[in-house]
Amino acid sequence: MSAGPAERAGARWALSTLSALSALLLAGCATYSPRPLPAHPDLASAAPANGAALDMDTVATIAMLNNPDLKAARARARVGVAQAFAAGIPPNPQLSGSRDLPTGGVAGLVTAYSLGLALDLQSLITQPLRAGAAHAARDQALLDLLWQEWQTVAMARTLYVSSYFDQGKREYLAQADANFTQQNQGTERALQAGDIGLDQAGGDVAVLADIRSRQGAAQRSALQADQALRALLGLTAEVPMPLLALAEPAVPDHDAVAAGIARLPGARPDLLALQAGYRSQERRLHQAVLAQFPGISVAFGSARDTSDIHTRSLGVTLNLPLFDHGQRDIAVQRATREQLRAEYQARLDLASADAWRLWSEAQQLQLQIREASERLPQLQRLAVSSAKAYAARDITATTYLTTLSTVLNSQTELFDLRASLWSDVIALGTVLGTQVEPVTAAQRTQAP
Repeated sequence: MSAGPAERAGARWALSTLSALSALLLAGCATYSPRPLPAHPDLASAAPANGAALDMDTVATIAMLNNPDLKAARARARVGVAQAFAAGIPPNPQLSGSRDLPTGGVAGLVTAYSLGLALDLQSLITQPLRAGAAHAARDQALLDLLWQEWQTVAMARTLYVSSYFDQGKREYLAQADANFTQQNQGTERALQAGDIGLDQAGGDVAVLADIRSRQGAAQRSALQADQALRALLGLTAEVPMPLLALAEPAVPDHDAVAAGIARLPGARPDLLALQAGYRSQERRLHQAVLAQFPGISVAFGSARDTSDIHTRSLGVTLNLPLFDHGQRDIAVQRATREQLRAEYQARLDLASADAWRLWSEAQQLQLQIREASERLPQLQRLAVSSAKAYAARDITATTYLTTLSTVLNSQTELFDLRASLWSDVIALGTVLGTQVEPVTAAQRTQAP
């Protein structure tokens, strides 16, 4: 039997209602468009300073802007923020509906329908805790990113120091190579003329070989530091990168270090991130505790049967925790909270120990630099005297070689000591949460 006009009208109404509701829901949906992976490196072919000499803060700022790992970390942080946002969205209510069309041909029947709306009350009760946990997780993701930025700044400054002092050492040894090459040529002419013996000529050759060996090591070290710095800054190998000279770094005194350690919980992004993670875990534990109570869902309904009888309904669903009281989840969340607390304490203790260790090393390095600086002029004068005495055959080749080797060792050691002092001061500033914020602030204003 074919459906009558009323039935066909009811079907058309149901179809049009469903279509309108689907269009309304789809109107707010996102669309998809494919995006291919990059096919070429994304390295900068010019430094922002346009060839001018770079200071340490400029290098750190370039690293904040161009570092490929930081770009990827920022993308990951956006994913974490989106996930945290999604976790804080309240649960949706459930809407149900049905429509029954009579087809038996019985007179007096009408089209029946039912509509229902259900809501989980327990989800609403725990929603503030979920939202708080999500916001804390978002803060942790952003603070972890900030800590990675701080570490990138410290690495850029450390590589700046290595590149600068390795270059200085290479230039010093190149000058020594030029000087002794010229001297060695004169020695060879004197040997051929019979004015000196093989022992004296052999001494000059040994000195030159030692200098060139040191020079090769310095060139390799300088090349490695330069390549590492360029990779950190996201620059190609062709970009000129002259560095400004470094003076002695300012080492904080004992009271400044103690004050910095006292400020650590509110200064270091990694500690602030752990604090945010701990707050998030506190809310998860609270949520697990509330979940052990009976879960309640309510439903409201409206219906009409084929006899044209209208009804209203109210339903309540109660989840009885007779067996599972959420003990396992509560135990896991409590253990996780204790784990986070222990990790935070360990990080705080390590920061304090690192600060005092770096400060003590810096004090020792300052003393060694002062002693080496005072000793070097005396050794240089002794080397000049030794060269004259050796030329006059007043000392042996072994004595002459020992004197020159001592001068070379002292000069190269001074480069290494100054580089170590700078590295320790940079690390100390990072541990205490100082000397990084101005560069980070500059990056915040310049980054797109």
